[in-house]
Formats: sequence, C-alpha cells, structure tokens
Amino acid sequence: MKRFTNKNVLITGAASGIGHAAATRIASEGGNLALLDVNGDKLGQVAHELSEKYAVKVIYEKCNVVDFEAVKAAIDASCEKLGGIQALSHNAGILRCYNTHEMTLEQWNEVISVNLTGTFNVNRHALRHLLKNKHSYVVNTSSIAAYYRHPWMSAYSATKGAIKSFTRSLFIEYAQQGLRANCVLPGSIDTPLGRSFEIPEGADPKLLKSLVPFDNATLVSPESVAAAIAFLASDDAFHMNGTEISIDGGKI
Repeated sequence: MKRFTNKNVLITGAASGIGHAAATRIASEGGNLALLDVNGDKLGQVAHELSEKYAVKVIYEKCNVVDFEAVKAAIDASCEKLGGIQALSHNAGILRCYNTHEMTLEQWNEVISVNLTGTFNVNRHALRHLLKNKHSYVVNTSSIAAYYRHPWMSAYSATKGAIKSFTRSLFIEYAQQGLRANCVLPGSIDTPLGRSFEIPEGADPKLLKSLVPFDNATLVSPESVAAAIAFLASDDAFHMNGTEISIDGGKI
C-alpha cells in the first residue's frame, strides 16, 4: 500500500514515540517527509535512517514548538525544500504529573505552552502551505485524557481537551477550502513519554487503576497510533472531518 507516493508530510515530535512511528509508517508508504523536533541530533539520525531504508526524501529542522517565529521559519524552510506539503501530523508534547493544589504557575505554563500553544504555532504556520492544495489533511495528536479521568494530570488533560476542540474548529473554518482536520486520541502509550509517568509524592497509587481498562491491560504501541495517523492523513479519510479516533485498547 503506497498511499503517500508523490506526497509530502510534515511531522512534529518525529525524533521518538508517536511522531517517529508516524514518520516510519508514512515513509514506508512512499511519502516524503519534513520532520521537526527539539532533539536535533536524534532527529538527524531518524531522517537518515528513513531516507536510506525507504528511498524517500526526508528533510529535518530542529525546532522548539513553543517558539512562534522559530516554528514559522522551520515550516517555511521545510516546505521550500520539499515543494510544499499535503498533510500535517502534529505530535510534539510533554507529560507532567502534579497534585493540582501543589502545582506552580510555572509548571502549569510549561505544559500549556508546549502542548497547546505549540499546537497553535505548528497548525497556524502549516495552514498557509496546506491550503495551497485542493485537498489537505491535518492530524493532531490529542489523548483520551480529553474525555477520561486522569489523576494528577489536570494541566495535561486541559491541553488535550483543548487540542480536540481546536481541531474541530479548524474543520469548520477551512472545510470549504479542502482541509480535513481530525485528531487521534491515544490511551497509555509505550513510548519514552508514556514511560516517564510518575505519580506525585504522597499520591494514592490506587488511582492508577483508573488508567487501564483491565487488570492486565497492555500499553498501546506507537505503531498502532501511527496506523490511524496514516489513515487520517491520506485520501482514505476524505469523508472524515472534525472528528477523532481513539486508540486505547477499549478503555473508553
């Protein structure tokens, strides 16, 4: 299956986790890639490996999604080198766990700035390039935290709910210009980000039972999420717009 032959896809958070898996899946289907991540060294390795393995064009830019102007520069440069983009997969984000009554304003703002403002920055600057096409695709990575109870993650959950609402707004705003805007909502993922989860000091570990649907539930693989991203970023999802796909092992 080569759904991305002669197509260019911009992917953020591409050095690891879901972003890396999405880049691998789309490259395996013939897509050329523009990769962004704050980890420039790892990103360069990923770009080289994918280009060599799948014989596609892969360019990359080190970029912190919090920086409005840096994101613009990275996306503009990427689109110039690739000759435009037809789809965006935005995955960059962080996970932090705090007791809400102990969370500082700085901690709150860190999560909001990376997860939510970063989503705005990337989508905002990508849209100008995407809308040059007759049809284009945006896939933002939210989380089932947008719907589901997650202890110690009020800031994270707030951003993921906002990403879902933001993406639905993109759908209605730009549908007449050919944009399809959807979200994936992963559950607990087997990635470095997911494995970084630590409960706050003094928190009740029994609350962890709310995070899995069954006692022996396994973490969702990033490749499973990447499969959904590739679907939503392709013409197979032409009739899907302003909606979400949950990949959570049945939790919700």
